[in-house]
Order: sequence, then C-alpha cells, then structure tokens
Amino acid sequence: MSARVDSPAYDVVVIGGGVLGTAVAARLAMTRASVCLLEEADDVAEGASKGNAGIATTYYAPPGTLEADLIAASWPRWEDICDRLDVPFSRPGALTVAITDEQLPRLEPICAEAIAAGTRAELLTGEQARELEPMLTPECRGAVHLPDEGLIDPVRLTCGYAELAAANGAAIRLSCPALGFDVADGLITAVHTPEGSVRARWVINASGLAGGTISALAGGEQMRIWPRKGQYWILDRAFGERLHKMVLPVPMPQTRGVQVVATTNGSALLGPDAQEITDPADKGTDPASLQAILRLTEQLVPEVSLDYAIKTYAANRAACEETVRARPDKNRPNLFHVGNRSTGVSSSPGTAERVLSLLREAGFDREERPDPVRRLRKVRRLRHDPDPASLPDADPRYRQVVCVCEQVTAAEIAATFDRHVPPRSIEGIRKRTQATGGRCQGSVCMVGVAFLCSLHTGQPPAAIRSGSAGATLGVGSEP
Repeated sequence: MSARVDSPAYDVVVIGGGVLGTAVAARLAMTRASVCLLEEADDVAEGASKGNAGIATTYYAPPGTLEADLIAASWPRWEDICDRLDVPFSRPGALTVAITDEQLPRLEPICAEAIAAGTRAELLTGEQARELEPMLTPECRGAVHLPDEGLIDPVRLTCGYAELAAANGAAIRLSCPALGFDVADGLITAVHTPEGSVRARWVINASGLAGGTISALAGGEQMRIWPRKGQYWILDRAFGERLHKMVLPVPMPQTRGVQVVATTNGSALLGPDAQEITDPADKGTDPASLQAILRLTEQLVPEVSLDYAIKTYAANRAACEETVRARPDKNRPNLFHVGNRSTGVSSSPGTAERVLSLLREAGFDREERPDPVRRLRKVRRLRHDPDPASLPDADPRYRQVVCVCEQVTAAEIAATFDRHVPPRSIEGIRKRTQATGGRCQGSVCMVGVAFLCSLHTGQPPAAIRSGSAGATLGVGSEP
C-alpha cells in the first residue's frame, strides 16, 4: 500500500484513543497544527482508560524519575482542567496504611519520598488515621496521609480530551486502526487505515497494548508490551459514600496493592490485583482472585461486605519494562512513543505538554492558536444540580428520568449526542452519563436508554449495540 496523492495530510497523526492519546491530541489541537486521531474501536476510552480506579495521584514514583516529573506537572492543574472539560473531580486525600508491626517502619521512607517528589504528606499514628477515616481497621499501626490525592472520572476525562481536540479542529477517526506505514528516507510519510492512507509529518504512538505492534509496523524499535490484568469489585453508594479517604496498603515492589477507593459517582472500588497474562482480550474475572481481593480489603476496612456488591469486572493495562514512555523512537525520528503502565490518567496533562516540547525540539513549528476553545459546554445533571426544580424550564426532557439508580434524564442523554464525539452504543452513553451503571446495572433502564440511542442515531432499535465495537488490532503483546 502507498499513499495516494489525494490522501489527507496532517501535521500530526495520533494513534490511540485512550487518555494519553486524547490528551496529546487535545494539546496539539490548541496549536495551529492539523491533527488526526486514529482509534481502532468505535469510541474513545475503550482500553485501560475505561478500567482503572480513577485516582489522580500526586505521588507514585521516586523524585527525579520521568513518572514523578509528569505527575508533578499534572496534579496541581486538575481543578482547572476538570472545570473546563465538565469532568467530576474531588480531593478526598489518601491514607497509606500499615496494619502490621513489620509494615510500620516502611511508612517514614514513603512519607519522605512523597515530600521530595513535591507533594504534601504527613505521618500519622493509627489513632490519628482512624480519626480521618473511621471505617479504618483497628489494626492500623500508622499511616501516611496524602491530603491532595484526587478522584477523577477517567472515562469522562478521556471523552473530554477528545471533545476538546475535535472542537479545535482535530479529526477524530473511530473504527479506524493503523494497519501499516509508508516510509521514505527513514521517516514515516503516511499511515494506512481501512479508509485509505493518511499522510503525516509526525506520528504519536499512544496505542497502549498495541504499542509494540505499531512500532514494528512502522519499522521502529522493538518493544515488548503485554497485558497486566486487574480485577475489581464495585460496591454501591450505600457503602462508598461513607468513605472519607482512599485507603491504600503499603505498596509492594510490582504494584500499589489492592485498595478501597470511592468513585466520583459515590460507589466504591475494591482492587485491583495484578496478573501477568498473554491474551489482551482476556477480561474475565475468576472467583479465587475476587475472594482474595475481598480478604485483602477487609484487612484495611472491615466493613467491606458483598451485601453492597453491584458488579465485578477486569481491565488490562499495558505492561512493559519501560513503564513510562514519552520520547522519540530510536529508528524513526518522526515517530514518538507515549505510554504509561499505571499512572496514565494522573500524568496525562504533563505528558501532553512534554510531547509538545519534544516535537518542538525535533522541528515542530506550529504556533499556539490565538483563540483556541478551552472550555466545553457544561451539561446540567439532575443528581448534582444545585437547583433541580428549575431544570425542566431549561429543557422539558429533564422531567423524564431514564436511569433511576443514577438519576440520569433524557435531557442529559440527548446532550451526549450534541457533541463532536457522540456515543455509538448503550455503553457509550454509560461512559458519558453513568446511565445503566447503577445498582441495577441497567435491568430497569436499558430499554429506555436503547430507545433514546435509536432516536438520536437513526438506527433501528434492534441495531443498537449494548457495548462498543472494540479493538481488533490490539493483540500486539509481541511486535
């Protein structure tokens, strides 16, 4: 395959519609560059960005590392970013808890390292920690309090980045995987897709689990990327809204461990574990792992109970020896690799700025737009609106509550279709509104949500999919 003379040309082609790819696309679209984002699934946020705990951390890695620098460049900005992108966010803070005498001496180095990385941290006794989180186990010997740790909706964030990119002129091409590349004089000149070739001056490989495959197709360096599965329990708001703090164990060498964390919609997550697997399509849960997660979280918060359980699920994050990537390829100077095993959400603003800086060092010459779109239109939401009685005056469809569990109205669902990047399935609506995501998991509202999806897309009801058409190329654990 080769690029046609009439194939579209862009300054930058971003491959991957996860939180990092959309963040990079949104930042580059605020310059005068022409930007195209390619995503093989039929919606953004279909990989690890959809399946993480939504922690916007202030500290994860030792100071001086790339990961620590990217997090430090990101966490003070969340209030502004989430306000502009209409994304739920809060800073409840977190407790890293020692529950044995053996764990207690490890708290002081964690606290010192967090402070050195540029965030606030303090050592607490067990009694002080339980004052901040009354549900904490009486076995708590002590804790590190990180008061600026945040909670974010990672899916709404990814959708918000994509929407901002599109509002500033970026082309968002869904169901459009990168299949191959044209190369001339050592540089990529075009990306092949099922819809034809797309010419590019620069290419950003933010394709997650498929990152090794994309690099190999482009003649770039070899990268071994494999799936690391994490399983979760979801507990409903009757439990989650009682949590005051995120409760974290003392970290282990390869993982932060199993956590008890509220979400921005009030439910709670237990997990994740970490299992090295080979099949990126394997998102199954198993009873033994789920029971192990339950036992570990009960050690931190004894009131954890399956009486509150709504759902279990699993997600695969992209593991690699190089856990954080934001750099040019060694073989293809106009190919840049962007990836993060654990803190992609937390570091996404800093990663986007770093990619722009690296591009400028490599010759990218597009100036900032004088008047870019910086703020998305906010959607009033019944469950959180300060004056819900006035909502029907703005739109009569606020009277029609479609999802009772999450109090999502027909007006809120309709607003998702009045976007540059609208949903294409019931799952797409859930990602943007939380409809079908509550206690009943859609058993009451699924038909109504499907009807509205049919109404707004023009598809017959029988053609409305429950889930998005997912990724097919992303099998590249080996290049």
